[in-house]
Amino acid sequence: MESTEKKFGASKGRFKILLTFTLAIIALFVMIQTLAITMAEGTIPTYAQSPVITPTLTTEEKIQEYIDAHIILGDVMPEAEEVVMEPQEVAALDVAWSGNTGMVGNPGDDVIYTLTLSNVGSEDDTYDVTAASGWASSLSGTSFPVSSGSSTNVSVTITIPPAAMVSDSDTAVITATSQTDAMVSASVMLTTTAGSEILYLPLIFKPLPAPTLSATRPNSANDWQMNWDNDNADITGFELQQSQDSTFASGVTTFNLANNVASQLIDTIQPSANNVYYYRLRTQKDSQNSPWSNVVAVVGAYYDDFTSNQTGWSGPTLKDAMRRLTFIEKVDSWYENNDWLIIRVEDSWDWAIASPMMPAPEPPYVIEFQSKPANLGNLVSHGVVFGGDWGGAACPDWSSLTGVYAHKNCFNHFYNANLIWSSDTDLTLLWERVDKLVYCPTCGGSPLKRLGDVNDVLPFHPNASSWNSYRIEVRSSGIKFYLNGNLKYTYNDTRWINDPYFGVFASTDEYSNSTWRYEYLKVTPLDN
Repeated sequence: MESTEKKFGASKGRFKILLTFTLAIIALFVMIQTLAITMAEGTIPTYAQSPVITPTLTTEEKIQEYIDAHIILGDVMPEAEEVVMEPQEVAALDVAWSGNTGMVGNPGDDVIYTLTLSNVGSEDDTYDVTAASGWASSLSGTSFPVSSGSSTNVSVTITIPPAAMVSDSDTAVITATSQTDAMVSASVMLTTTAGSEILYLPLIFKPLPAPTLSATRPNSANDWQMNWDNDNADITGFELQQSQDSTFASGVTTFNLANNVASQLIDTIQPSANNVYYYRLRTQKDSQNSPWSNVVAVVGAYYDDFTSNQTGWSGPTLKDAMRRLTFIEKVDSWYENNDWLIIRVEDSWDWAIASPMMPAPEPPYVIEFQSKPANLGNLVSHGVVFGGDWGGAACPDWSSLTGVYAHKNCFNHFYNANLIWSSDTDLTLLWERVDKLVYCPTCGGSPLKRLGDVNDVLPFHPNASSWNSYRIEVRSSGIKFYLNGNLKYTYNDTRWINDPYFGVFASTDEYSNSTWRYEYLKVTPLDN
């Protein structure tokens, strides 16, 4: 009996092994069949896997990603994508002026301008016409119906005052306003100058020549001097005029000067957000005046503490001050609480420049500003740009997408003190010399690439989330960057420093919303 049980136990063990092997073969066969069926159906079964661990990038690696996405080093330029524009529709309501805008007449005379008022809209309209002039003026009418595509003549009469002196002038502003929509209007300026047909006998009167005027560059105290030649012993004096209007039609300050002077010190001008002054000079002899001299423009110290919202950093539609931008719906600049300037860039890889298009003084000069982040995010950045160019055309041209994103009207080159925030104690200076811009939305990263030189990437460790003070000295010998009063960086390539336009900058990396506050911005001449 015991022998039989042992034999049965051994047989049972061999049966279990055989059964296990057989089941394994069957399971493998089923698995192979299932895999074949699912592959034939275009699906792949999923199985539990260990989690995939993505390596954490260092700050340096993240900044390199930022550089790769925004900047192309050297002269290699990608092929710009052609921007296909939809045909621009003619505005329903639009109006324009044409005709002669400058005439000369004798004191007491009526000078008559014949202007052409054109309806350049697609709908018929009627225009109310008004005149604003320092001298007496009259119009041939005040209401003019004009059909679409047609024009009509408007006569404007300007009466030169009998007491006007030779070379005195007046600028009249003639405005046509749509009766359908008062927001549609056009203006033209007419400049009338008093001349003379008096014949002076050579032995009795000798015409006074127009003097030549010049100016010294402002010093660090924002003082400068106007100079002229004085070699006419018969004169009785000089009249020097100062204005921030290049036509001298408004805001004129007059200096009546003795006949023995050849200069005038200007030492009462405070730095302001309107820092350009115009000067002209004429010689006087009894009641006779010479023609006006050449007009000299002087650019003094600039200062804006952003307590006024009328200094050009924003506008009625907010985006008016955006000069370079990559996503019109997601960038903006505005004044906040009559205390700060805000610039915001909200979308991935985008950047923008805001500027009032006021010039910096002639080098050497210094830019000073104070700023802080208003939104803390991964590699949000800001700074100031300077050395920007501008040809005087619309900047940008808002009439088309090409004009907005790919224009060549301003800031085609500049320096960018790009300050990148990465933590409460980490701020990195990415110093950029931008030599060229190319709009390439299919190139990856930023659709508007900056081409030039990134000379250095410098980490700093201030209280990066609070207010910090910055200073950039711009000299022909080099550019120096200071953080909170300490010299941090020197750059020796000065190729763009004589282009005077400056602004503020902000950008993002792959994350959104770079928002920065500026407490003030000051641009001051430096002594040589």
